[in-house]
Amino acid sequence: MELEKRMAQLKVMAKQLKSLTLLRKEREGEQLDEGHPFCVKIKSKTWEGEDIDFNKYDGSSDLRMHVTIFEEVACNHQNNIDMLARLFQLSLGEEASEWFYSLEIQSIPSYEQLKQSFLTQYQQNIKRKPTLVDLARMR
Repeated sequence: MELEKRMAQLKVMAKQLKSLTLLRKEREGEQLDEGHPFCVKIKSKTWEGEDIDFNKYDGSSDLRMHVTIFEEVACNHQNNIDMLARLFQLSLGEEASEWFYSLEIQSIPSYEQLKQSFLTQYQQNIKRKPTLVDLARMR
């Protein structure tokens, strides 16, 4: 009888411990995303590989080229889209980092959203081929 009673107590304690562990993880998640544009899922990703040397986007060069070069350098991580978003953040220079941290908290749920927001922000820096009208004005 005593053994059954102790086993029941242990089961209750294990259930309480599991609940407390889940509660702690939720609270850590709340702290993790505090003040950061990435959603918790992306923000929780940590880089454990070798350092990757990214050219920093300075806010004035061709952003399509920056994204293309970034994706080529980070190609080993394209199967982990959340990690790709975390790595892209590392490719931002000072001005672009200021833009990134000015984004609404948890407004970036994916790499594609980050890339689209980046392209929209710096679209004036997209180099385009001159049109016939542009060429005619050059005279």
